[in-house]
Amino acid sequence: MREASLVEKLGTSRGTVREALSQLVQEGLVEYRLHRGAFVPRQKLSDRLDVYVAREAVETWAARKLLESPGELDLSKLEAAIDAMAADGAELAKPTEETIAADLRFHHELVRMAGSERLTRAHETFAAETRMLLRAHPPYPRRTYAGDHRKLVEALRRRDPRTPDLVADHLRLTSRLIGGEAGAEPVES
Repeated sequence: MREASLVEKLGTSRGTVREALSQLVQEGLVEYRLHRGAFVPRQKLSDRLDVYVAREAVETWAARKLLESPGELDLSKLEAAIDAMAADGAELAKPTEETIAADLRFHHELVRMAGSERLTRAHETFAAETRMLLRAHPPYPRRTYAGDHRKLVEALRRRDPRTPDLVADHLRLTSRLIGGEAGAEPVES
C-alpha cells in the first residue's frame, strides 16, 4: 500500500493516511518495510489466534479486579451488550456484524470497568484483529452468544471467585472454535 495511491484513492491528506497506516501497524494488521511501504502480512488464521492469549491476560485481570472492588458493580453496560447479542434471535449460524460489535463492546466494557486506562487502551488495539477473527467463527455449540456472556455477568454479580477462570474458559473456547479445534460442548460453569 503506497501512501500516494491511498491519498488519491481516498481523497484525503497524506497525514491522515500516515496516521491510519501507523494505527494499523500498531494493531498488527499491517507491516511497514523501510523504503518499500506498507504491506498486509500473509498469515494463517492460526497465527492470529495469539490475540486471545493477550486478551485472556487482560480480561482475567479485569475480572479479578472487579471481584475485589468494594460496593455494587454497575453491570448495565455489560447487560446492554448482551441484549444486543440476543437481538439476533436463537442460535446463530454465524455471528452477524451486529453480534460481533456487541461481543466486542461487552469485553471492552469488562476491561474498562476495572479502571486501568492503559489496559483499556491496550485492549482496544485487539478489537480490529478480534473482529476479523470473529468473522471466521463457526456456529456456536448449542448456546447463544448472549447466554454464554450472561453466565459471566451472573458470576460477577454473585462475586464468584471462579469468574476469572470462567472468562479464560470463554476466551479459550472461542479461540478453539475459530481455530477449528473445538468438539462438542464446553465445560459448563
